[in-house]
Amino acid sequence: MVDRAFLLSVPKFHKKNLMIVIETLLMNDYPLDFIFNIINYRLKSLVPKKTFKQKNNTDTNNEDEKKIWFTIPYLNKISDRFRVVIKNLNVSLAFFSLNKLSCFIKAQKDCLTTFLKKNVIYKIKCSDCDASYVGQTKRTLMTRIKEHKNDIRKLNGNLSVVSEHRLNLKHEFDWEGVDIMDSERWLYRRRVAEMFYIKLQKNSLNLQSDMEFLHDSYLPILESLQ
Repeated sequence: MVDRAFLLSVPKFHKKNLMIVIETLLMNDYPLDFIFNIINYRLKSLVPKKTFKQKNNTDTNNEDEKKIWFTIPYLNKISDRFRVVIKNLNVSLAFFSLNKLSCFIKAQKDCLTTFLKKNVIYKIKCSDCDASYVGQTKRTLMTRIKEHKNDIRKLNGNLSVVSEHRLNLKHEFDWEGVDIMDSERWLYRRRVAEMFYIKLQKNSLNLQSDMEFLHDSYLPILESLQ
C-alpha cells in the first residue's frame, strides 16, 4: 500500500495518499507503531539517496543519484504508458518479458498423475446428484481419497459429511473423477483457496465451520464469480 501510494502518484499527492494508507490501516486495527515502522522502512527504499563524488582535478562536487528501478512486465501499447506515471518520481523504468524460456523448453520429467499430486485443493462429486465436497491435503491425493472411501467403515459412528451423504441417500461418489481445483505449497494459502472453492460450489456438503475464517469482504467477489 505504501509503495502504491508513493509510486503511482506525483509528489504533491504523496502526503495525502500516505494519510489514506494510515487511516485505512488504523480502521482495520493495525497497531500505530507497526504502521509507522513499515512506512519508514518502505520510504527509505523508495526515496533515492544522493551520493557525492570528489573529482581529482577540481574542487567541485558532482551529485550522483542512486538509481531506483521500477520493474513491470512488457505489454505492447500498455507498458509504455507507465513512463508518464513515473516521470516525476526519480525512478527508472525497466521491462521484463512474460515469454520466459521455461514456457517453451520443459524439463524432461514424467508428469505426475492426478492422484499422485500433493499440496492440492480437490473436489469430489456425487455420481447421483449435484452435491460435491471440497477439501485440501498436503499428502498425495490418492491417500486422502482412500481415507474418504474408508471413512464409511468407522465403528464409532463419527462419520464425515461425505460418508453421511452416502449412507443417508444411498448415493456413491465419483472416486475416479476427482478434480484438482488448485495447487499450493503453503498451508495458509491452501486453506484460503479451499474456502474460495467451497463457496463456489452449487450444492456443497462442507460444514459451515469450513468457511468461518473467510472474511466478508471476499463474498461479493465470489458471488460475482458464481
